[in-house]
Amino acid sequence: MSSVMIKCPATGQPVCTGIETDSETFDGLPDVLSRSTCPLCGVDHSWWKREAWLGVAQRSGDEPRAA
Repeated sequence: MSSVMIKCPATGQPVCTGIETDSETFDGLPDVLSRSTCPLCGVDHSWWKREAWLGVAQRSGDEPRAA
């Protein structure tokens, strides 16, 4: 499983949305508006699937990386 990642607009850093899925399921998801609370800045961010990607969420303090 991979984590759905977005870019925090406040910090510019990639963050995990808390959603885990496989690439086949992710590719089949509709492009809908979603919302996640950012672990970096604490603000709720709205994002579209087209802005997200699959990655591997790291432990706190580690840089996220692409899957």
